[in-house]
Amino acid sequence: MKLTIKSLWECTAQDFTDYLERLDFGHAPHWAGCYCRFYHNAHNFEEWKNQSASQNKADAIDAINKHEMHGFLAFDEQRCIGWLNANDAQSFMRLKGMLFDPFKDEKTALTICFVIDPQYRNMKVASALLEAAIKHYRQLGYDGMLAVPVDSDGDFALKYRGTAGMFEKAGYVVLEKIDRMSVYWLDLHKID
Repeated sequence: MKLTIKSLWECTAQDFTDYLERLDFGHAPHWAGCYCRFYHNAHNFEEWKNQSASQNKADAIDAINKHEMHGFLAFDEQRCIGWLNANDAQSFMRLKGMLFDPFKDEKTALTICFVIDPQYRNMKVASALLEAAIKHYRQLGYDGMLAVPVDSDGDFALKYRGTAGMFEKAGYVVLEKIDRMSVYWLDLHKID
């Protein structure tokens, strides 16, 4: 594998949508039409369920073109094999007030969705995406990064937020646990 990580803004919106559209979301069919928009809107859950895949796709394309949605794509040669939704924490409207109050005076980024091609899982693609995000937000002068993995308890689908081990290896520390979710923080001023 010849792995390359690119900022979403170095790619096209079509690179992003083509990648998601070729994946099989049989393990979580409701994700197939999300286009990573769930956390970027404040719709209540009923409104979200009624949002069409085509509307989510259009919203994603618009947000990418306006540089409001960010993240990283992983490539093996020319083939896209992974995606990480990583952005300024305040852009995740659905989580406002739930996680960010202690960091309202900090310049904080958040990673939320890792979508790795099944053929490339367990090959450190997610770790490489996370490493690129850390480097990017550190270079932009961010104070820290949040992550909110869920204890998957063997449920593969719940690993989409990343794993505790991956974040701890990258230097994150646990701030709190909320049911099965852990809130992790990486102080970008304390890493080399």
